[in-house]
Amino acid sequence: MSTIQSSIQGLQEKLQLFIKQHATLQKEHQQLLTKLSQKEEQTLQLEQQLKDNQSKLTVAMMNKASIDPVERENWVKQIDQYLKEIDHCINNLNP
Repeated sequence: MSTIQSSIQGLQEKLQLFIKQHATLQKEHQQLLTKLSQKEEQTLQLEQQLKDNQSKLTVAMMNKASIDPVERENWVKQIDQYLKEIDHCINNLNP
């Protein structure tokens, strides 16, 4: 009878040890999930910053690109003409 009792006591001790280990592992798991979530959010922010910086770089490169002065003047004239047509249309809509 004492062997069964000592076996049961040994199993109970092992079970308590496993329960403690399980609780420790669960806590560690939650901490790792939190860290992962933070890292994913940080990655998304960095990706957005990268996209913003790429857009800024593209705009800067386009602004820096040399446009032929004659072509630039033609673009300005064409834009002015479009603006005049838009103004004319707006005036026609408001009698």
